[in-house]
Amino acid sequence: MMPGDGDVLRSEDAGGAGARVLREVMRTPAFMSIIKMNIASLDPENAALLVRTMLWEDSELSLSMVALAPDMVNYVVEAVLELARQLDHFPAPLLDAFLDELAGGIDTDRMREVPAAYGRIAEKVDAGRRLAQALGAAVNAGAKMINRAAGRNPYFVRDALAEVDGREVARAGFAVVRSACLWGYSALKKMIERVAGQNAR
Repeated sequence: MMPGDGDVLRSEDAGGAGARVLREVMRTPAFMSIIKMNIASLDPENAALLVRTMLWEDSELSLSMVALAPDMVNYVVEAVLELARQLDHFPAPLLDAFLDELAGGIDTDRMREVPAAYGRIAEKVDAGRRLAQALGAAVNAGAKMINRAAGRNPYFVRDALAEVDGREVARAGFAVVRSACLWGYSALKKMIERVAGQNAR
């Protein structure tokens, strides 16, 4: 075992233990009743008050928590991906009902305010420059990867294409073209019907 393997194993054991404890707690009827009651009483206005209190009561603590945002984002992304994987096992009628209830409960008016609110923040921090830097770094990383591959194997493109399933690629291309044609036909049909309706008036 390598020197760092023990830390990795301990970290995985800790994560697994946390999941096992959570599983047992969730099986407790009293816990589920408390969760359901609190979720039903959630109020968006209270969320706004909570953020203001946390941010301005102790700015140093708040900024320290913000520094953990990348880890929190990674955690949430993995949780969302796993949710999608598990939902894929649901029967279609049950999944339709779940998504209908989910969509019906979302406050779309609040959702429309999100771009404007974060747009002002993006202007303050010069998000365009940061995005350009991120894209530049991604291009540089891709170029370095290609250069390393070419250094190890001058025929890397040929070898990579040899692993491509041409039949599947052709089928995917045909599916995209077919879908685009159907969309174009539908749009053209609607346009003709609209023009015909205006002329009839």
